Amino acid sequence: MLTEAATSSARAPGVLDSLKDLGRTALDILHTRFDLLVAEIHEEQARIAEILLMAALSLLSFFLSLVFFCFVIVLFFWDTDYRILATGVIALALAALGGGLFFAFMKKAKAKPKLFSDSLDEIGADLQRLK
Repeated sequence: MLTEAATSSARAPGVLDSLKDLGRTALDILHTRFDLLVAEIHEEQARIAEILLMAALSLLSFFLSLVFFCFVIVLFFWDTDYRILATGVIALALAALGGGLFFAFMKKAKAKPKLFSDSLDEIGADLQRLK
């Protein structure tokens, strides 16, 4: 009879078993959320690396094409009285283009998505489920 009572109490879940299950569930939830957070960090790093690489290559090619284009214009006006005017117009156009590109870059840099937004959304949904 004593062995029957010991076996039946071992089978019935107690308070400690419930707390262990609750702890395991909480750790599983935290593990999932941290996995999502790590994935978002890697995505953001890849996005920044891609943007920087594209910016560097586009600036290099744009700069080289601009130098050769300006060289052609100066050569075209070299034997005329307008060579200084042509050089000044080129300098002003390049300054305007640089200013426009700077403002476009600043707009693009400020328009990045909110960091860890998916993780924050999931944690908020978890909190709503617990209420």
